[in-house]
Amino acid sequence: MIETLEYEQALALIRRLDRPARARLVSQVVQELIVEPGDAGRRSSEAWDRLAQLREEFGRLGPVSPSPAEQLERDRQHRADLLEGRISE
Repeated sequence: MIETLEYEQALALIRRLDRPARARLVSQVVQELIVEPGDAGRRSSEAWDRLAQLREEFGRLGPVSPSPAEQLERDRQHRADLLEGRISE
């Protein structure tokens, strides 16, 4: 019951603020909920570690055939052939 009362009191105070002040308050609260102190650095480090791991995994796979550039060129040529009536599907 005390938590509800404190929540209602805070809500009443917030409602007395003008709209821009309420928006700033909400933005600040959301930021604090999303990123806790020290959390941003840890999450950034985890992302870089995962990227390095993915690069290593792709490196072990070796080159692909056809390469993305080769496949794009094939697709473009195929589309051009279809548009110009050289082939039909």
